[in-house]
Amino acid sequence: MYLNYFGLHTTPFSIAPDPQFLYMSERHQEALAHLTYGLQGSGGFILLTGEVGTGKTTVSRALLEQLSEATRTAFILNPMLNEHELLATLCDEFGIRYAKRSVTDKKLTDKLSAFLLEAHANGEQCVVLIDEAQHLQPQVLEQLRLLTNLETNQEKLLRVILIGQPELQDLLRRRELRQLAQRITARYHLLPLQLEDTERYINYRLQVGGATRGLFDSKAISTVHRLSEGIPRRLNLLCDRALLAAYNEQAPVVAVRHVKEAASELDGPPQQANDSNGWGREIILALLIVIVLLGTYVWRNQMAVPAAESTSVEQTSAPVGEAALLRAWQLPQPPSGTALCDWITEYQLGCLRGQMRFDQLLQINYPMLLELDTGEYQFIGSTSAQPASNWTGRYVMFWQLPPGYFAEDESLYERWLVKTLQSFQVDPSLPIADQFRTIQVEAGIPVSGELDGATLAWLTAHRQTTGPRLQQRQVED
Repeated sequence: MYLNYFGLHTTPFSIAPDPQFLYMSERHQEALAHLTYGLQGSGGFILLTGEVGTGKTTVSRALLEQLSEATRTAFILNPMLNEHELLATLCDEFGIRYAKRSVTDKKLTDKLSAFLLEAHANGEQCVVLIDEAQHLQPQVLEQLRLLTNLETNQEKLLRVILIGQPELQDLLRRRELRQLAQRITARYHLLPLQLEDTERYINYRLQVGGATRGLFDSKAISTVHRLSEGIPRRLNLLCDRALLAAYNEQAPVVAVRHVKEAASELDGPPQQANDSNGWGREIILALLIVIVLLGTYVWRNQMAVPAAESTSVEQTSAPVGEAALLRAWQLPQPPSGTALCDWITEYQLGCLRGQMRFDQLLQINYPMLLELDTGEYQFIGSTSAQPASNWTGRYVMFWQLPPGYFAEDESLYERWLVKTLQSFQVDPSLPIADQFRTIQVEAGIPVSGELDGATLAWLTAHRQTTGPRLQQRQVED
């Protein structure tokens, strides 16, 4: 309805996976790089997870477009299979013929093994891509692991890419699947878009759709990002409805009111209490006051615990500062009883903690927590912030792990490190300790001559593009 009005030749925010609207944000490019590294390694499994609508399919399509013609691929879009159906589906996808009436699991396995050996002899790579892999049964995953046992001295003959929602990570932590989890050589958790990416995403799709000018004002884009929480699929729905709302009003551009109207149509109007007698609002207000006072009392008592007995950053009853750090990385609350610094590795993040000068922490350029002598934590999210006077000098910081950091095969990580050092133009003829000292001096971080945690965190912050950074100090005119 609004195409002619806005000068568009096609709907720009359809949720259909149209290749011409493929937009790779910085986080999607980072995910693609991890998957590409994984296919170049010698391991058998690659893992991509993310919430619903974050663009996992977008990344997988981009990956497949990059594969050479010597790659044989099998797609499993319906993971609700048993072991026999898995083997049969793989044979069907690879074009392997078999007698369906008398076939057994052994015959299917033998045919797959012969096919993989022949493909390797012909210089071909075989890749299996499984979408919605969180629905796979443990027995099916174990069958996949057994198939990847076929290998040469250098590499696996079958690579498996598992794509799924965060529940897939919980599935792979099961004890009976520990052997499979150890064979994952590359993993990436796709987080929602950041505000800058949301703006570029909207404008890119509008341009492909035929727009010759911006159709969303800046405040509308910020509102879309907030209401969509950076989820591309929901972002598409909101933008499509907002364009329709602006068209119905004959407005030249989409404003905040149009985005809110779109959100109301998608989510329905907010529930309202029946307060025709005037008592409804007063009761609700009184309840809210009680809740706020109770919450303040509980919070103060939690913060008043002496330092020796206070909750650490690894406990689930997280202080306010820790919650802010999780929000900065757009992470959910960790499961009960889970150590935070262990849990975040599932999201391709590392945990850096210790003592360091504040100016050196700012150089690393990741949001952080500063431990105070009261046992509380101060969240630092911008370069203009200053540490509290009772800061102990200790800190906690999350940082983006490089590709293959925890993989059994370290070749991915080693290649990343070599390219990273080259990108900073460090003299390769120097001893490795001197190369690290050169970087540390120029970076303004502690000089150790070793690839310690602070140095690696600084390298990822300045080499990679994803993850939150400290907001820069704004200079007033």
